[in-house]
Amino acid sequence: MNLNPTSQAHESKPFQAFRKGFHVLAASALPLFYWYHPFVLTDSRARVYVAAVAVVMFVSFFTLDFFRLRDRDFNSKVMKAFSFLIRRTEERRYTGATYLAFSFFVVTLLFPREVAVTAMLFLSLGDTAAEMGGKYFGRNKIFRRSLEGSFSFFLVAFPLAWAILDDWRVALLSAVAGTLVELFSFEVDDNLTVPIGSAVAMAFAFFFVQTAFH
Repeated sequence: MNLNPTSQAHESKPFQAFRKGFHVLAASALPLFYWYHPFVLTDSRARVYVAAVAVVMFVSFFTLDFFRLRDRDFNSKVMKAFSFLIRRTEERRYTGATYLAFSFFVVTLLFPREVAVTAMLFLSLGDTAAEMGGKYFGRNKIFRRSLEGSFSFFLVAFPLAWAILDDWRVALLSAVAGTLVELFSFEVDDNLTVPIGSAVAMAFAFFFVQTAFH
């Protein structure tokens, strides 16, 4: 979520810091478990657990959003109770948590472990870097995003992808693709587009590198 410097001016700095910290920790939990799962679990078994948790999360968040968006009083109570986590802009739409849970399920189900983990961390770490970079350093705008925020995303995504994918060429292509997906995700929630779009790009990057260099 690559924001401009004034997009969250109404939120206090302690509130933003808490929400950002919670977002990073919560969104990183599943991919980190998938990557560093207990030795008693095989990779395939860990995949089942991660996918199952993502499904439970999606059903829970979707159900909550579905009913609150159809009941003004219930919506007000939910927004008040979870004001420390839910953005004010999400009052009349599905929250990012719903999209995140769905996208995590999709990438876990459809892609290899290293691709799924990288794509999920692109969201939890790269997207947060983009938001902070756009907020504090954003000056040059493209559409409704800032180039500084996109550069911040890339600076986090490239070394992260290289460390996990163990191929700088695939990592570079994946980081560039993830950055572009985040940059142009202004009509669709980037909690949905960044993990899925990045995972698709990584799959193509692996195919391209293996075809061109082997």
